[in-house]
Amino acid sequence: MIATLLMMGSVAFAGGDFDLSIGPKVGYQTAKLSYQKEDIKAGFMNHFTVGLFGRVEFGGFYVQPEALWFKTSNAFTLNTNVQQDVVIGDITIPSGAGVDFTLNAMNIQVPIMLGYKLDIVGNLLAVRAQVGPTLNFTIPQKTLVSQAVGDATKVEISKETFDTKTIAFGLQGGLGFDVLKNITLDINYNFGLTKMFGAEIINNTNWGQYIDTNNISDAHTNMFMVTIGYKFL
Repeated sequence: MIATLLMMGSVAFAGGDFDLSIGPKVGYQTAKLSYQKEDIKAGFMNHFTVGLFGRVEFGGFYVQPEALWFKTSNAFTLNTNVQQDVVIGDITIPSGAGVDFTLNAMNIQVPIMLGYKLDIVGNLLAVRAQVGPTLNFTIPQKTLVSQAVGDATKVEISKETFDTKTIAFGLQGGLGFDVLKNITLDINYNFGLTKMFGAEIINNTNWGQYIDTNNISDAHTNMFMVTIGYKFL
C-alpha cells in the first residue's frame, strides 16, 4: 500500500496541487446496516476489522488504497447421504441427520477506492462517494464441525483445515464522511465477484464421503464494511 501511495503521490505532484495522508482505521462487517447500539456493539465484537488506509487528493478527486484484516465465518447445514447410521470417532450420526459446518478464515482485504469529495461545511464536514476493486487474500483456519440431530444439543466433534481460493476479487462502493478534516467514516458494500469456496472444501475433508454437498452454493463475500479512521496529515 505504501508503494501505491508513493506512486500516486508522484503522479499528483507532477500535476501540481495534491494532499497525501495516511492513518489507521477500525470497524466491523455486517450483512445488514443498523443504527441500533446493540447491533453496532455486536458487529465490533463478532466481526471486528482493523487496518491502514492512505489517500491522495487532487482537487475534489482522490484515490484511497487500504489494507484491512478481518475474520469471516460461513455456516450451513448439510445432510448425510447414506442409508444407515454413520460412526465418526465416538459419535454416531443417524442417517439423514443435519450436520452443521462453520468455516472460519482470516482475511486481508486490499481495496483501492476512487472517489470524489465535496466540502459541505468548510473543514468541518465533507461527503465522499467512492468505488473501486478489491483483492481478498484468505488464510485458511480450522473447520468447526458440530452435530445437530433433531433438537439435540450441538456438540463439537472435529476440526479440520480446509482449502479456499487464495485470492478472491470483488468490487466495493459506498459513501464516506470527513469530520474536522482528520476523522473519517466509511460505509461501503463489498460485492464478491469470484467465489471464496465451493463444495470441494467439504468433499476434501474426512466428512466428504458421508455428506451431500449438492446444495452448497459458491460462497462470495457480500457484506457491508463500516470503518472509522484518523488521517495523519
